[in-house]
Amino acid sequence: MTGAEPIAFAGAALDRAGHVRADPAALEAARRDPAARAVLIGPASAATDLAPLADHDDAAAVFLGRDAEGPLFAVRAPRDAQLTGLRDAAAALPAEHVGLLAYASAMLHWNRSARFCGRCGEPTEAREGGHLRVCPNDHHHHPRTDPVVIMLVTDGDRALLGRQPPWPAGRYSALAGFVEPGEALEAAVAREVREEAGVDVRDVRYVASQPWPFPASLMLGFHADYAGGDAAPQDDELEDVRWWTREEVSAAAREDVEWFDERAQGALLLPPTTAIARLLIDRWLAAPSG
Repeated sequence: MTGAEPIAFAGAALDRAGHVRADPAALEAARRDPAARAVLIGPASAATDLAPLADHDDAAAVFLGRDAEGPLFAVRAPRDAQLTGLRDAAAALPAEHVGLLAYASAMLHWNRSARFCGRCGEPTEAREGGHLRVCPNDHHHHPRTDPVVIMLVTDGDRALLGRQPPWPAGRYSALAGFVEPGEALEAAVAREVREEAGVDVRDVRYVASQPWPFPASLMLGFHADYAGGDAAPQDDELEDVRWWTREEVSAAAREDVEWFDERAQGALLLPPTTAIARLLIDRWLAAPSG
């Protein structure tokens, strides 16, 4: 993965057309447009082909915007729909299409989770094509995205990677965690590394971001330099954290074996190329050593 390649889930090539959301007449015209299409969404999955909206329209359809062919809406998939997991889709489909699936999935998830007002408990109704929900007491709720910092910590030609207990043997990835209220991103990086691995970092640098529709996070990727401490798991979240040499990581990247491939049990397994963790690792490998 190079810097020129779009990262999975981030390539939705469409005009989100915010002006249409706020105009009931324009929104209804988009819904009735013969060219309008539906993105069919299931639990962490989607139909890889778009369908005519007229065949799947319902009151809960969420307006996504327009592409060169016409309006796009997110719709809950019927039970008999042929669906593909979003992770599998990310590995097989063009970035632009996968980004659209991620956007649609996140919007439908938010609409389902915001059916009741968090302030008064009353039911909410969708407005602005599903981009706003309002309760009878006029409390407004907007789509939310949960920020997550994910960081590759390095010390010269060593990289610090961790593994979670459910993962297959050999699977390691960059450390990550949710940003807390009132916390700067750089502070979140330092806190998460200390809480998970027991080491300190310095020179925290932003690298890239990735929408992560499981269900609605934004992964914010960073590189940080080791500043001291002995690496060891600090809680039950990680089973192991350890330093890997550039040679070991580079060899694993060349093998590029899938995380769940039984042939690689016990070897170092890196995240798939669809994950921002892998982008962080690959950019470190591509940089001059030392």
